[in-house]
Amino acid sequence: MPLLTSRARHILQPLRPLTLSVGFSFIVPLRFFGSSTPGKNDIQCTRRLVRQPSPAASRESPYPVVFLRMKGAEVQGVEEEGEWIEWSSMFSEKGYTSIEIDITIPPSPTSELDTEEISISPLISSLSTEIRLLAIPFPPILVARGVSTLLAQAYIEDHPSSGLVLINPMPDEDPQSRQKSKLKWPIFQYEPHFPILVMSNQASLRELSVSNRMVREHGVVPKDEKIGWFGRSGKGVEIEVMDQVDESSRIQVERWMDRQGY
Repeated sequence: MPLLTSRARHILQPLRPLTLSVGFSFIVPLRFFGSSTPGKNDIQCTRRLVRQPSPAASRESPYPVVFLRMKGAEVQGVEEEGEWIEWSSMFSEKGYTSIEIDITIPPSPTSELDTEEISISPLISSLSTEIRLLAIPFPPILVARGVSTLLAQAYIEDHPSSGLVLINPMPDEDPQSRQKSKLKWPIFQYEPHFPILVMSNQASLRELSVSNRMVREHGVVPKDEKIGWFGRSGKGVEIEVMDQVDESSRIQVERWMDRQGY
């Protein structure tokens, strides 16, 4: 269970949020705050949806949950599918402040040749700004999947987080490094000094046991495929098997949060 005293130093400085609350959720049309003709490196927050804890919840958690998406990175030529609407709604019903944030790299003009990779730093700055504007009392629990796990991990390198959920995380090195990609692959050096949950299917976890540091250093290869994966004793990393991103895997995340005392 996370210690409150260990997180006190991470309390975010409240800023006046540029939002309006309507009912139990609100969406901010953040594109109005940016340039109408963004350049190649003009990163935008294209979605920020906040759902307040349901008054019908049995309790209200002080730890907000941020469902993160990084869009436009064109990593491996595949854009992340799906949104976090169902998960965000359900965690709101369970008493969490649920926030959906999309950080987007705008497309380059068709006449411009992409000869330079984009650093992830401006995406981190954009995400940090959006989280500060929320004026939340505690650092968030970040939830990301696929390509978006790169931004989530890059963010916690220099910013506080109460927890991290990585669903189908990417390998530490760009699997298509020989090909020019739009995003410069970040290098992670953070240590699991806070709760981390890694989830993927059995086959992917075996691949990640070689290509992903969190799984490689803190996971245990099961002797029986039916047993699944688990984190090594004494570390804040838990590794669980899931079939797909659905209600069943959402319940797995919810139970993990309960075990951490959120």
